[in-house]
This record gives sequence, structure tokens and C-alpha cells, in this order.
Amino acid sequence: MSDQPYDVVVVGASVGGAASAVLLARQGLRVLAIDRKRSDADYKKVCTTFIQRSALPVLQKLGLKDRLDAAGAIQNSAEIWTEHGWIKDQIKGDPATAHGYSVRRKVLDPLLIDLMRDEPNITLALGATLTGLIADDRGTYRGIEWRDSDGQPQISTARLVVLADGRNSPGARLADVPTKMRENNRFVYFSYYENMPLKTGKTAQFWQVGRTMGFAYPFDGDLTMLCSFVPEEGFADWGKDRRAALEAFFKDLPNAPDQSGAKVASDMRGMRKLNDYWRPASYRGLALVGDACMSCDPMSGVGCGFALQAADWMAERVGPAIGSDRGLAQALESYAKQHKSQLGGHEYFIRDASRGRAPNLLETLISRAAARDPVVAHRLHLFLGRVLKWHQLLSLGTLARIARANLKPSAKAHGGLSHARG
Repeated sequence: MSDQPYDVVVVGASVGGAASAVLLARQGLRVLAIDRKRSDADYKKVCTTFIQRSALPVLQKLGLKDRLDAAGAIQNSAEIWTEHGWIKDQIKGDPATAHGYSVRRKVLDPLLIDLMRDEPNITLALGATLTGLIADDRGTYRGIEWRDSDGQPQISTARLVVLADGRNSPGARLADVPTKMRENNRFVYFSYYENMPLKTGKTAQFWQVGRTMGFAYPFDGDLTMLCSFVPEEGFADWGKDRRAALEAFFKDLPNAPDQSGAKVASDMRGMRKLNDYWRPASYRGLALVGDACMSCDPMSGVGCGFALQAADWMAERVGPAIGSDRGLAQALESYAKQHKSQLGGHEYFIRDASRGRAPNLLETLISRAAARDPVVAHRLHLFLGRVLKWHQLLSLGTLARIARANLKPSAKAHGGLSHARG
């Protein structure tokens, strides 16, 4: 066992960990990144990977955008259906109306590994397992104990330890980081298909049918993903034949994908329990990034995007301060405050919706207005793309437009359903 000193140790080399390692290494810092995956080709299996448009600046900063385009990733956008009709973003020319990406983790994760391997300041250890955290005499974490791919024990000290090891975060458990578990009352299943064109082309489709959500995403490799988030009490029916239940959900939807010539291209994937977690973004010298800090209901599609943004904020705030104990502590506190300010409101609304309840009055008014008023629709799309905060969506001007749109005579929703499910 040898002590290997670094400036930064990053636990986890997925989206948030890889971005953290690269952005810190480019500041001239020596970075060790460890991950349990055993090869460059390994990837996360259960992820719907709708990277929201709010993360596009970070993708560009990393140099990942061009690699995603070259790999065939879809520059995503979406149309949303509720009982009030279609909500489409038809306003062009707004700089905020950019795009995110839809890309399978089978493609994304190896790109992230390549990005790290291109940085000479990063030492990447795959097949590694975190076994302990090292604290100094003040209780500040200054390194890790871990086992390499051969099972050999290692010790690596560092000025900063970054935890980016997922929603169940072994590092957070070892450090006893305060954790709030939020109950999620929905389950999710999804699968990829070949030869299932969307009527919207390369634009994703979302449907809200009662308390159930359905998504059809175009993906790289000319694949389409069907995905449903269903209230917990519906699991008994879905458990009998999950694929049949998934495909049946989409058959009668407005502008539904054409399943007539579709071919299954993956196993059924998903999670029965989606309980979410919240932890502080900084704790006893640790920086927490991605799902290790805040894991939201995956229905919102924010996991990858929030991980990228958090890594960027952390690297910008903390990287330059790593040479000073006092400066580092202040930088970590500043990062934690920024994380809460930027994402706390989104997390609240996502957590509230994850109870699987029916839409409340405000959501009903917004949906009805967005189906009738293109400005409201545009602002709703920016909020769902996490470009706007909740108070920007619900500005006085937008609230006035929502009220006016709801006072208009009711119009029959185009392509409405004969009954509500879920």
C-alpha cells in the first residue's frame, strides 16, 4: 500500500465525475478519478439520457458537443400533449432556445472516458472500489482508501475529494453526509426500438394522461425509446407483462409512434422504486456533484444536465482555491450556495410532482394556457429545459398571459383521448 498524493480525487467517472475531473485538470491540477466500471466500454444501463438544454454551455466548454454530434446524438426538442392539447415551442430566434442531447449511455459514457484520457493531468483508475475516507485532525476529508482492479489496497491523499458516485453514494455513507430521502410514488420502464418513426421526426413527444406520463424519444442509431412513468398502484398490472403494458400505453395516444413495423432493440429497463435523495453540495471538505448530491425523479430528465452544471460550478469556484485551506473552505461554501440557488427551486417542484398526484390547479391553468398562447408555451419549454427558474416562469407578465388564455373560449383539444388513464 502506497500513499499517492494528488490535488483532487474524484470518486465516480460518470457524467458529473468525468466533467469535474476534466474541468479541474484543465486548471493544471493533478486529478485521480476512480470508478467501479471495469472497461472503457462499460456504461450505465438504466438512464433515459435526455440532457436538458441548460447543460449545453458545459458540453461546449468540455469539447463534448462536437463529439456528440459526430456520434449521431440527437439535438433534442419536444412537443408535449395534455388533455388541453399540444404544447409546442414555436418561437424562433431566442438565444435561450438552444437544445440539449438525446444519446444512449452506451455512446455517451465511452465519450466521457475518452475525454478524461485526453487530459494528461488525469490518472484514471477503472475497476476501482472506494473503501474508506481519510480525514485530517480537524475532521476535514483529505483523501481516500481504495482497492484497484487487482484488489490491491491503495491510499491517495488530496487537497479536495469530490464525490460523484451516484444516488446511493458509498462515499456519502462513509462520510455520514446528512441525507434526506424523498419518497417517489411512481415506477418507470423503457425500451429501445428499431423502425419506429415518430410523427414529429427528430422531435421528442411527451404525453400526460391522467397521472401517467409517456415519452417517445428519437435516439442515435435511428432508434426510438418508449418510456412510461406510472403511479405505484399500477404496478400489479404492469408486472404481468411490462413490455406489453408499455406498448399498449402508446397505441391510442394522439400522434402516437407507428409500432406496426417496430423491432425490439433492447431489454426492458427501469426501476420499481425511484426514491430520491438530497445531500448538501459540500460537507467536511467534500464536494458532492450529480446524483451524489441531488437525485431527482428521472421523469424530469435533469440528472445528466444537473450533473454537468454542478461540475462546472464546482470547478469554477473551488479549483482556483485548492492551494489555500481557508480559501478552499470558502469556495466550497460558495459552491454549495450556488447549487442550492440554481437548482433548489427545480428540485422542489420535481419532488412535489413525483408523488404521482394529479395535476394541481396551477399546473392545469399553465397547461391550458400553453396550448393556446405561444409565449406561455415558449416559457414553459424553457422552464422544463431548466433554462428558466420557477419565479421567471411565473413572472407577473406570464401570469397575466396565463390568466387571459384561460379566459378564452374553450377549444376542443386536437386529437383528444376518449378517456383518461392512470
